[in-house]
Amino acid sequence: MSNARRQVHLGAFYPNDNHHTLWSHPDAGSQIEFDAFRHFARSAERGLFDFVFLAEANWLQEHRGRVIDHAILDKPDPLTVLAGLAAETERIGLVATVGTTFTDSYDVARRLAALQHLSGGRAGWNVVTSHTSFGIGASTNFRPDRMVAHADRYRQADAFIREVGRLWSGADPDAAFAPVTGARPAIVQAGGSAEGRDLAATHADVVFAGRRSIEESRAFCADIRSRRRAVGRDDEIVIMPSTAFVLGDTPAEAAERLREWRALEMTPRVAAFLLEEVWGHDLSDFDVDGPLPSFDPDWDHAYAFTRGQVGGERDARVLVAEWRRVAEERSLSTRELLSVVRARRDFVGTPKQVADQINLWVQTEAADGFVVNPSVVPSGMDDFVNSVVPELQELGVFRDSYSGSSLIEHLHQKTAEGREPRHE
Repeated sequence: MSNARRQVHLGAFYPNDNHHTLWSHPDAGSQIEFDAFRHFARSAERGLFDFVFLAEANWLQEHRGRVIDHAILDKPDPLTVLAGLAAETERIGLVATVGTTFTDSYDVARRLAALQHLSGGRAGWNVVTSHTSFGIGASTNFRPDRMVAHADRYRQADAFIREVGRLWSGADPDAAFAPVTGARPAIVQAGGSAEGRDLAATHADVVFAGRRSIEESRAFCADIRSRRRAVGRDDEIVIMPSTAFVLGDTPAEAAERLREWRALEMTPRVAAFLLEEVWGHDLSDFDVDGPLPSFDPDWDHAYAFTRGQVGGERDARVLVAEWRRVAEERSLSTRELLSVVRARRDFVGTPKQVADQINLWVQTEAADGFVVNPSVVPSGMDDFVNSVVPELQELGVFRDSYSGSSLIEHLHQKTAEGREPRHE
């Protein structure tokens, strides 16, 4: 029997607007100050992560005319922040989210080429098509008539990526920047829908998506690789779901911290917002500390929500039926239910337990690794690097040092394969 072990890939996600980042936690840092980004990136580089990843959100989340508790004002431009981080780090990849619906291909090509040059080959582009978000969507800040249908956005994104690649190659002699020499920036794509999976299979080096169970995620990974072969690609693709974690010195301590964090994140206003994302009705007078609404959602609205999810249930009726089942079986209020079904605490336990779970997903081919999203930023990255990374190294499935200097090299490093665990 072969002792070969699949290597665990890790990315670090500095969050933007989401309810599961605990910005109200006493240890939380700034949402916008450069020192917080620098701390986070340096910690991830100390942990030998493949890349640090910054999201983008071109809108402000509101609910019934009021800004949601977790919404972030004055979000800095990811590429601007990463250009600064290029000078503050040496090896870690630098991935920025840039949409294809509200931007220009020449501008994106030029800015990413500059980051690739300044960072010595460490740039990455997380391609998104943008969407009409619940509340005020991105289209509001540009021109509402620029938003197009879901399938059309993906056809547009395919053409957009091809044009950017053409500009990087130097095929346009009139482009006012030098072609990218050596490896191009890595392409990341969150392929959830059929159109998204096809886009990822065609263009991506990394797929930032997956499912919430090993079985579902294995099927997702197999599907992405099948689609990749169907378009004539036989190169490797790295599939990395996003994950959050809760650590404790003992399992009981981790479980208690999980309860504390759920209470901190799921305020009544956030619960009402998350419920309306699915139900579609005005629930401003609804008691979120009582049971789920007895009436059905606006199904058109519910399906619009589930179709826009990455890595979640896409059938709204199945989703709602599952919520009702869980709430009834566990006697949960609406707010308690949402703190379970809309949580992002995938791995809970001691550092060794979390490392073992990550390794299980990778060795069973349910993922190639994870994009780690700490709940408390930036100090949560220190916790993961200081305690979980050494456990992964002890298992013999994570690098002891960088062997390359570019993001593409990190993604294809195989030094852990065939290596014996340290403790054996």
